[in-house]
Amino acid sequence: MVLLAREFGWTPQDIRELYPSELAVILEELKRQKEVYEYNEFRNKWAFLAAAFTNAVLNIVTLFSKRKPKQVVPDDFIDKKWHHKIEKIMKEAQPPQEGKWVSYIEEVKAKGLKGPW
Repeated sequence: MVLLAREFGWTPQDIRELYPSELAVILEELKRQKEVYEYNEFRNKWAFLAAAFTNAVLNIVTLFSKRKPKQVVPDDFIDKKWHHKIEKIMKEAQPPQEGKWVSYIEEVKAKGLKGPW
């Protein structure tokens, strides 16, 4: 409750006036946002540092060997299940793009405009 009051600037009375279903939806959304934030924090800071350090060590090792090792990317340090879970969350949060273009295409056809093709 304190988190909601601090996050949204609500008073305790405002929170008490919420319906249980509204509170459940707000909490689910906060959990989703926290998960995405933690993923971005981990990927952009810690996984990036691990990849940079690993690549530096591999480049030093390359000086003494004939083979060039494969470079490491930050996603190599992230659990695949967690990565897929975050991708799924992000896809659900974005509206489908097809509906956006359909309205534009219909508008252009109604105006009688044609493209270069």
